[in-house]
Amino acid sequence: MFQSLLFPLFFTFFGNPNSDTINTYLENLHKEGKLNGNVLVIKNNKTVYEKSFGYTDGTKTKLLNNKYSFNVGSVYKEFPAVAIMQLEEQNQLKVDDKIAQYIPNLPKWSEEITIKNLLQYSSGLPLINWNRFFSQGINVNYDDVFNDLQQLDSLQFQPGTNYLYSNNNPILLIKIIENVSKMSYENYLQKNIFKPYHFKNIKLNEQFPFSRKSEIALPFDANYKEDNYKIAIKNIILTATARDLADWFKKLDSYEIISQKSVQLLSEIAIFGDNIQSPLGSCEWSKNKIISHMHHGSSGNYECIAKRYKQDDITIVILTNQKNGNVHDIADFIYQNLTHDN
Repeated sequence: MFQSLLFPLFFTFFGNPNSDTINTYLENLHKEGKLNGNVLVIKNNKTVYEKSFGYTDGTKTKLLNNKYSFNVGSVYKEFPAVAIMQLEEQNQLKVDDKIAQYIPNLPKWSEEITIKNLLQYSSGLPLINWNRFFSQGINVNYDDVFNDLQQLDSLQFQPGTNYLYSNNNPILLIKIIENVSKMSYENYLQKNIFKPYHFKNIKLNEQFPFSRKSEIALPFDANYKEDNYKIAIKNIILTATARDLADWFKKLDSYEIISQKSVQLLSEIAIFGDNIQSPLGSCEWSKNKIISHMHHGSSGNYECIAKRYKQDDITIVILTNQKNGNVHDIADFIYQNLTHDN
């Protein structure tokens, strides 16, 4: 049961001038219709700000609380990348191997693409034509995507020479993980990541629209119309609470899940330029130590950002189910207010 339909559930350390400033800023955004979601800020292993703003879905009948999960969009791509590095650390594959070695029944171009090309979006694989599926009301599944790849005659560019941020890359990484580990991707994550590192609320989902409406915030637009596309590629529909996502960033950046060497490889970008992402989004290193790790994700009207500033021991997670395109600005405001006196 929800405690109140008048006030959002929140936990804030009041009396802290920085937290009060942050709270006023976020409350104003919410009143202006520019924030509907959950915000969590952790510093020095302590929660310095946690609050929920707005509604769980487009009906506007239930308020969010911190137990709700959200689709994290492209942040899901960190998980197959980390799984690949676990397998390399176990000498079950090498990132310089060609993908044809692990995935049969792909065209000849699979003999040119390495696993590292998939990790860095430098494979030359095209974008998935989501609009073609959605416009026809197709409930997109893995077979639809894989069939398109099997019929692909040529790549967009020679592997390793350019960059294209395509979901085809992590989808093939997941297939490699399954073929090498001899288990489903979900079972692999449960056995090697979720259970051993205690991520109870990071989950793969069978289908969007979601059926677990009591646990997952549903996305809606400025008019509270809920997203209505259909997708059934379970391995890429990943949801998480703010708390578990913050914990993921901390454990990953502390080299608990994979080694420092592996994290550093996953931080590398294929080419230099604007908005070029690594498998971990955007990472900064100094003197062989990770300084910051940021990943932005969106899917329909979901938008999120997670930022960990390891040198300051600050983690900021913002999960929203009404996209306003402002999560970068919100995270920057929070960080600046937590550090401006330092």
